[in-house]
Amino acid sequence: MLLTLAEHLVRTALLLALTIAPTALSPEPPPSGNPAFFGLLSAMGLAALVYGAVAFARHVDTTRARVAAALVGIAVVLALIVERIYSGDGAPLARGVPAMAIPVWGALAALASTAGEQWLGSNWKHRTMAPIVVALGAGALQIGGASKLLGAPDKMWWSALKRDADHPRALAALVAAARPGHKNDDVRGIAARCITMHPNHCPCLELHASSLIAAKNGDKALAAARTAAERCPKGNARAILAEALVMTGDAMAAELEARRALADGAPEARLRYALGLALDRQGRYPDAAEEARRAIELGAGRDAQLFAGALAIAMNDLDAAERSLRPLVAADPGDAQARYDLALVADKRGDYNGAREGYIAALEADPSLADARYNLAVLTFRHGVVDEARHHVKKLAETSPKDPRLPELAKLTGATLR
Repeated sequence: MLLTLAEHLVRTALLLALTIAPTALSPEPPPSGNPAFFGLLSAMGLAALVYGAVAFARHVDTTRARVAAALVGIAVVLALIVERIYSGDGAPLARGVPAMAIPVWGALAALASTAGEQWLGSNWKHRTMAPIVVALGAGALQIGGASKLLGAPDKMWWSALKRDADHPRALAALVAAARPGHKNDDVRGIAARCITMHPNHCPCLELHASSLIAAKNGDKALAAARTAAERCPKGNARAILAEALVMTGDAMAAELEARRALADGAPEARLRYALGLALDRQGRYPDAAEEARRAIELGAGRDAQLFAGALAIAMNDLDAAERSLRPLVAADPGDAQARYDLALVADKRGDYNGAREGYIAALEADPSLADARYNLAVLTFRHGVVDEARHHVKKLAETSPKDPRLPELAKLTGATLR
């Protein structure tokens, strides 16, 4: 609890600093190495700021000074509130700067005006107004100059990553923003830009290889995974290499790589998933299902749950498949692959409406999902809805004109292909 409070105090102080100079610091400062120490310093600094403003008001003893001191206190209290809003899922911290701009720069302007009135002397005609204009002008320049950064959380995360290659949240936050629609092209772009910034940074190399696997670009994925595994043997790179070996058809080598990496103490969750893929490719379905279960328990996430669902479908354990897939759709209704797999479950159960709605939902999430379009055409034709079946054949021809299943499907349904 004390450490959490200390971290909030550090971030509050940094939020005030960011409001004064928004481009001088990271938009989402990484956790300090000694939060208790820096939390104490921050608490002392915030207290000194308020105490100094009050002491100044007492010394000057004017209404303007008392207003300035009150504005400083308001700015500090507001910073404590705003920092809580933009912590955790609300980050990056710099999102709170626009809310803090008026109170912070207003307090600075009031202090500057009070100081001008007190010390510039009677020869200065505009000794109270000029400091206000200067302070507010400086604030406008600072906030205006950072407006493009402050208006876009993704730019803030990129700025944080550029400043700190090992930032614990920046890269994950950027990828997460692309994941709701599972936009792999966006993820590949993030990986490429990350590598440009930090060519030898392990998370960038791992993300690059993973995105190529997701794109089913086997040869490039294998080359990228080998590079990552050579440079980063202690992270997830060896699991990614095993996944790439499975994709390129060498399941035995993938199993060997995964088992060696497990013996070497590499992170286990993704390795269990990769090992499951290798066993699945060898036809060892029960063993693969066990590895998928262990991967999920260890926190391997969506890919492991999808894999477990697909294995359950292959073994005709439809209840188990549904248990794996339903949470994915609940967490992300736009998960096209999970929607598609659930439609397969409904199809296998003979649930026409459920299967049809599931395939359509998958296509709404990803119109290029050829398997969903193909199955939808077959499903509707099988149930005598011939016009709809032909419509889906034509849509498949539009989105995937080189799909090898098209000629036979067109012949089956009587659809005319241009």
